[in-house]
Amino acid sequence: MVEQMKKIRWDVLPLLLLLAIICIPIVTALSPQPTEGACMTATDALSPEKEYDPEEYTLVRMVAPDLNTADKAPDQGLDPMALENESRALLKKFTQEFGETLPPGYLGMAGVTPPEDAKVGAYIFRVLPTGETIQYTGLCGKACLDYSDLLTRAEEWKESELIAETNELTGTESNPSPIASVTLECSYDRQEYGEDYGCAKIKSTYFWDNVETDRYNDYFYVKTYAQTDPGVNCFQGSVFRNHIFEISHDWVHNGYPGCEHLPYADITDYSPGQTPGYTTVTACLSSSTGGLGTSMSWSTEVPDYRVEDDSHHSLDLAKWDEVFNYDAACSQRQFVFRPGSTATCFQSTARDGSIYTICRVEMDCHRGWLYDGLLFDKMGPSDAGPLAYNLYAHWEDGWTT
Repeated sequence: MVEQMKKIRWDVLPLLLLLAIICIPIVTALSPQPTEGACMTATDALSPEKEYDPEEYTLVRMVAPDLNTADKAPDQGLDPMALENESRALLKKFTQEFGETLPPGYLGMAGVTPPEDAKVGAYIFRVLPTGETIQYTGLCGKACLDYSDLLTRAEEWKESELIAETNELTGTESNPSPIASVTLECSYDRQEYGEDYGCAKIKSTYFWDNVETDRYNDYFYVKTYAQTDPGVNCFQGSVFRNHIFEISHDWVHNGYPGCEHLPYADITDYSPGQTPGYTTVTACLSSSTGGLGTSMSWSTEVPDYRVEDDSHHSLDLAKWDEVFNYDAACSQRQFVFRPGSTATCFQSTARDGSIYTICRVEMDCHRGWLYDGLLFDKMGPSDAGPLAYNLYAHWEDGWTT
């Protein structure tokens, strides 16, 4: 009986081998195969070996200095919407290529929204290797015909701050984690009347507290650098003085439709408060978690006369009014004021991958400079819209969009 079974097995073996040879190609042909795109994604776009090239993630746009000629209508400057769309595309490209190599966190950029009375003459944007974005927008009045000063300032910013912030990065870990650094600069000139009120520059850095351990909330910080330079009344041959500047952080501002503020946003701290000048004070911010989160401190000058605290906690608005004495030394020179604030939001909703408006920063200059004339005082520019930007950000957790 055993010998019979052995005989049957050896007799069937050639048939089984023949069936295997025929079926294997068929099964292989019917099995799901990776597409060419999938292969490229796995080996190229998401490859941790891909090197970061700063120029590949940098956008530089400058107006042509000779746009205004006798046979052409005055130009309108650079297109803000086109600039914003190009910047978003760069951030998306970076996320697709390096998203899996970054620690979980918030990625974002500021919108490009100049006041109605101003136009964009220069714009620079870069995604840094940590995912942080850095951008500069240079503005001038609608009637501006000479862009030379604006372009010079933009080039100076590019050669100093942009290069410095790129070179100083030592790794992806920091405390707290910066999301974006945004600089907006504007010259307030009324060339037809020989008036140069001055120049204002407002820079803000947005942070997410990556150390804080509250599992229900996320914490954010905004530090602002507000610089004011008095100009010259060319017609009467005298100078303007720094007068009143209003700076605010609005944590419940909704951006474009469908991009609401952080869920259940609540301002938790701001600094400095009401402060008489002239003096230097320490500004301090901390999360409200009993020391488990990040604390930040820095020094700032306070002008003579004072900084007025015009904040409204019920509106989740931090607001400071810089008020200068006309004859004070600080009113006649470049002055820098550095306020900051922090807020919390509901973590699980904020991390759903949607884009949220983190905070709106504004600097109102409509009473910014004062000129004490012989016959009458002049203050303004009264028709100037506020310098403002919204930071838009989403939670990135190692997946690509």
